[in-house]
Amino acid sequence: MADTITQGQFKRFLKRNHFVAKGKKQNRYVGIINGKPHIVTFHYHKDNDAIPSGTLSALAKQLGFTRRDLTVQSSC
Repeated sequence: MADTITQGQFKRFLKRNHFVAKGKKQNRYVGIINGKPHIVTFHYHKDNDAIPSGTLSALAKQLGFTRRDLTVQSSC
């Protein structure tokens, strides 16, 4: 399962890339990657919970990455 990351890793990835929560529910994040604005919807539960493969693919697509690229970037 090399292509999985935890919710905590993904949340730290968003924070490192200066994404900020938008709205009352705080599950939409807005930020800029490679000069392009992106909005990602991320429902956080627990730091150690793994993000399912399909969800990870959807998050990567919202950010303009492949799932593998997102896994590598988030694990750093």
